[in-house]
Amino acid sequence: MTKRSLYFTSDSEYSTPVSVLQGRTGPKQRPLMALEHDGFTRLTWQSAPAAIDTVELILVFVVEPATSGSNRILVYHESKDRIIAECEVICSDPYQRIAIAIPQEAFGEDGTLTLQLKLANEGYLWLFAPDASARDGLEWHVPHLIDASGPADAFMDALASLASIQTFSWKEGCVLDALQAYADLGEDSRAAAAIRQHLDYFGFSSGVLEYETPRSMRVANELDTIETTLPFAHAARIDPQHPWVDLAMDFWRQLIAKNGQVQDEEMISSEGAYTVAYPMVLIAQLRNEPKWEAIAENLLVETFNRLVQKEGIYLRHYTDGRRTHRNWVRGLCWQMLGHVQVLKLQAKPSEILKQQLTTLAEFAAQYQLENGMWACFVDEPEVAADTSGSVGVAAAMALAAKHGFLPEEYLERALRCRETARTYLTPQGFLGGCSQSNKGGEGLQRSDYRVTLSYALGLYGQLEVATLGDA
Repeated sequence: MTKRSLYFTSDSEYSTPVSVLQGRTGPKQRPLMALEHDGFTRLTWQSAPAAIDTVELILVFVVEPATSGSNRILVYHESKDRIIAECEVICSDPYQRIAIAIPQEAFGEDGTLTLQLKLANEGYLWLFAPDASARDGLEWHVPHLIDASGPADAFMDALASLASIQTFSWKEGCVLDALQAYADLGEDSRAAAAIRQHLDYFGFSSGVLEYETPRSMRVANELDTIETTLPFAHAARIDPQHPWVDLAMDFWRQLIAKNGQVQDEEMISSEGAYTVAYPMVLIAQLRNEPKWEAIAENLLVETFNRLVQKEGIYLRHYTDGRRTHRNWVRGLCWQMLGHVQVLKLQAKPSEILKQQLTTLAEFAAQYQLENGMWACFVDEPEVAADTSGSVGVAAAMALAAKHGFLPEEYLERALRCRETARTYLTPQGFLGGCSQSNKGGEGLQRSDYRVTLSYALGLYGQLEVATLGDA
């Protein structure tokens, strides 16, 4: 399949009011621009796809906004006298992609196009700015136009490049796991190369970890949450003695000393099953430190026991007794992926972990929708589906079935999910229909608002590999 063309701006005019960022920032040496209410951002194309029926403007967010909430991007005609398109944005997330359909009336007879953008309400939304030097997939982040007609591009073009980069956290870990799954197949050399590209984006070759936190604060050689340690599995695969791996293990030791186990200070959460237990077992084996395998299994067991209750399965259990996000599909996904990845690594798969995985899978199975997906809160079918959690659950089912941890029927369930998920691929091969990164509370998760983020593509890639060769 031929990758569709990207049409980049020939000229632009935008503002970068860094003083309003209050310490927040984007990746080093990458230009940013701010959309605001009180002024316009101009984007101009000298050669635009004017003769194509469906043209979309692609924008990618880069900095966490100072305040959560809703705003609208208004796209004006060149003359600024009328709005020709608009897009709602709720709690924008770094590396989130948005696509805005541009009507034919906006194009000049000579194929030129000028758009004027501003926000409907007060505030700022930060985007990657035009950048002629962007390469290796990073150009997919800068403002561009695409022909949005026809079938989706091959998703590997997006996945196996820096186009799929995410915040260094569980999000980037989902992408790296998909790339690793493809690299293990040995059929696409781009996958292994992309893993190294992604790690080097954060400083792997230098030995210094430098990244922006989910709140867009730049840090170096610091970890602040268990959700950050998933990518270290892939650093360890390349070099088990790398300084990054030492950083992760030191962080886990600090949490054990402080909290009695590897959990964040105020809660135990399902994310840890995937972001801690799985990389911990892998690192333990690569460094021949078996005590960490026992710590990881105990964490999985404790996570299950505290989050799986008679009334449902929770995402978090706080020290004050509260449990939140009951039956949230991504929370279920994290536990299932964590269990199956650890079981795959264990020389003698744990019977208790297999029993727990069976319980999680049976719970998920009873709520699978007719089209193979899961509602964002699985026992509330009136709530819109979340593609990211759905493909994550399905990937775990397929992997577990293929390794003998679950019956064959779970592979069939995964295939049903895969077929519907394919219909959510965007023209550029990303996975749409994803519930927003977990902010804005349960209310936003229950809404119909859905986004496009690369962690969903990572989970989808894992499902595709897990069902490869199956009809």
